Amino acid sequence: MRKILLTGGTSKTAEAIVKYYSSETGYDIYLLSSDADKIIFNKDKKISVDYCNKKDLKSIIYGIEPNVIVNCAAMTNVDQCEKDKSTAWNANAELVETLAKICRVMESRLITFSTDYIFDGQDGPYGETGLPNPLSYYGRTKLAGENLALSVLDNLTIIRSNVVYGSSSYGNVDFIRWVIEKLNNGSSIKIIEGQWCNPTYVHDLARSVSRAIINESNGTFNVAGTDYLNRYEIAVKIAARMGFDNELIAPIPPGSLKQLAKRPEKGGLITFKAENEFGIKFTGLEEGLEMLKIDMIVRLH
Repeated sequence: MRKILLTGGTSKTAEAIVKYYSSETGYDIYLLSSDADKIIFNKDKKISVDYCNKKDLKSIIYGIEPNVIVNCAAMTNVDQCEKDKSTAWNANAELVETLAKICRVMESRLITFSTDYIFDGQDGPYGETGLPNPLSYYGRTKLAGENLALSVLDNLTIIRSNVVYGSSSYGNVDFIRWVIEKLNNGSSIKIIEGQWCNPTYVHDLARSVSRAIINESNGTFNVAGTDYLNRYEIAVKIAARMGFDNELIAPIPPGSLKQLAKRPEKGGLITFKAENEFGIKFTGLEEGLEMLKIDMIVRLH
């Protein structure tokens, strides 16, 4: 029986992976979380952990002896990372290094996630070999996590994504879910005509993790949606697909949004390498929104 251990057990990505593997056989899925009491999947294999306590973390993981660790734990609030740099570093860099060292001892694979925010957005979308130049502390910590893991482990898969969206049983809000909630409540919103990206449907991350495990894929892979859009265009597509009033959405020019952390203006990721390696056609925004809509209807019933 192969064992997969997921950190960040209440994250959107971890939930998608658990759901994906629920139809598979031959895998034991363990869930680690600093908030394990909230976990509603695989309750018999959920474990509470303090990620900063390296001794306990190592003891727990060595006791399980997983074949693969998928690191879904991260601090992703970009502005909060500017305010609390110590926590951001611990979550996005130091934890990744610790997990890589653990995997090296166990001869296990580590799969960890990164972001297009490691780039400055001057020349997006970016391939895997693009030159990093993060604008924010969040981007710097995620880049550090990549480099620290690469420095200690060969059996390593880094999956970069951007603007991840999808269902969450734990109420985790992303940009797309935020827009849906605002429009559903009849609230007017101002959305920047900038910060280009290709939103990533979380199910594509789960499928990519599965393929990376099967293929024993080493290296960095970009996983993202097929549509390259600015934030205003995304909001308009959401309104159209979900049946909301697009008059509630007001465009504002690039650079006019006051955010604590600087964002890449033209981010996003080129995904040819991952599509070829994993044999997956990634999801466009309209298709992803339709699946999200179905999931939301199912939850209401």
